[in-house]
Amino acid sequence: MISDYLFKALLSVVAILEDGAKFGLDSHAAVNALESVGFELDQMEDRDRQEFAEIVERVAELADPEQREWIRGIPRDLGIEM
Repeated sequence: MISDYLFKALLSVVAILEDGAKFGLDSHAAVNALESVGFELDQMEDRDRQEFAEIVERVAELADPEQREWIRGIPRDLGIEM
């Protein structure tokens, strides 16, 4: 599904921004970008949130075991009410 690929792309962006904030990339810019991503996603309607939650779970289940909890925590970490 295209939505799964889009979510995986989002995971890549979040991972890069999180690492950047931790390891010296302009941490202010990285945090601002993460907050912007979270804000935009938090604008979803209820049915879109449900679909997003299903995608998160589907992608997490297919991920390496050590990444599953990180993936499941992305909505919370971005401040998205699920």
